[in-house]
Amino acid sequence: MGRNLDGFTGDGMGDKDLRDLRFGTRVIRGGRSQTVPVRSHVVPIFQTVNFEYENFAQNRRVSDGEEAGYFYTRYGNPTVDAFNDAVALLEEGGDAFSFASGMAAISAAVMACVEKGDHILSSSVIYGGTRGLFTDFLPRQGVDTTFVDIHDLDAVKSGFRENTRILYAEPMMNPTLMLADVPALAEVARERDAFLMIDNTFTPPFLCRPLTLGAGGVVHSTTKYIGGHGDTMGGIVVAPEDFIERVREMGKVYGGVMSPFNAWLSLRGLRTLNVRLEKACANASALARFLEGHPNVVRVNYPGLESHPQHALAGRMLEGYGAMVSFEIAGGVEAVQRVFDGFRVITSTVSLGEVDTIAAHPISSSHKKLTPEQREAFGIREGLIRLSVGIEDVEDLKEDLEQALKQL
Repeated sequence: MGRNLDGFTGDGMGDKDLRDLRFGTRVIRGGRSQTVPVRSHVVPIFQTVNFEYENFAQNRRVSDGEEAGYFYTRYGNPTVDAFNDAVALLEEGGDAFSFASGMAAISAAVMACVEKGDHILSSSVIYGGTRGLFTDFLPRQGVDTTFVDIHDLDAVKSGFRENTRILYAEPMMNPTLMLADVPALAEVARERDAFLMIDNTFTPPFLCRPLTLGAGGVVHSTTKYIGGHGDTMGGIVVAPEDFIERVREMGKVYGGVMSPFNAWLSLRGLRTLNVRLEKACANASALARFLEGHPNVVRVNYPGLESHPQHALAGRMLEGYGAMVSFEIAGGVEAVQRVFDGFRVITSTVSLGEVDTIAAHPISSSHKKLTPEQREAFGIREGLIRLSVGIEDVEDLKEDLEQALKQL
């Protein structure tokens, strides 16, 4: 019930040849494996639940795994596999499996690693949904989680137990934009025989490829930068083939797999990942410098600024400083409301990684479930505003920020 390995590649190149290409070419060429004997220039949507066979004997061979092919879309689908292949290529991973949402991908990857009695060591600053999985749901399965300051390697080392199976982190943390030293964490995890799992949503493979830095596996909310247009939800796990086999089994059983149509939309978005991020990162850098010099701004968080405490680490670990900026203003929630109500170009909504610039207030959205003490400890204060910078004309964005900040 695997892939039809006897298909064609629309560009006449095999996987090995594709891996020799540069990123900008791979992002266009990846995922064009064909499973029917036609050379469709764009991957088609196999919008089907099940698949037919030449005869009963072939049906048996495919269902028994003796012959490559497709059986049922929850188990595998050509359009979805094309997307999986494309992301695995960009992340330089052995294989990938995609899901209906980022949280479905994270949940499946974690559950593929742990069982009753196991322990997870996690960065204290992670996506709120993941934190909820660790604190509210996994304990019911007998899995315990300890949160630690991921920047303190001594604290990380001290946090390990004999039953620690996963070390979990994000290279760029939401919304403070502090960084985790992935190569250093990989060394620590390797010494303790733990699986380093990295949520790479904020720093997709154009910016960071954690598997090449020693991570065991990567998860993404493909809803964000990979899809890129705010019109499709998804998640993906990229890891060595043996681990993805376990993840695939989780997908079959729990059922939250990606649909063919969403895979097609995600693959379409992926094709422009590098050009979108080049523009968005350039805009983010310009806005960060603009905000750093603004009299109504207390603090700016952006790894590309020399004032960022981990600017040097960002230069070593990332291939760009990212398209996320956060900044703090005085006056608390009332001041934030005046700024948000003043926006005319920038969109106020949830999510990130889209072509337009989005403003979010973390304590009213992604981090609202944290206690005030936790938020203060993580540097997430009432006046903190997060920008997911898009690809608009940067001068329009500057002018919009200027007139919104005049409301203070």
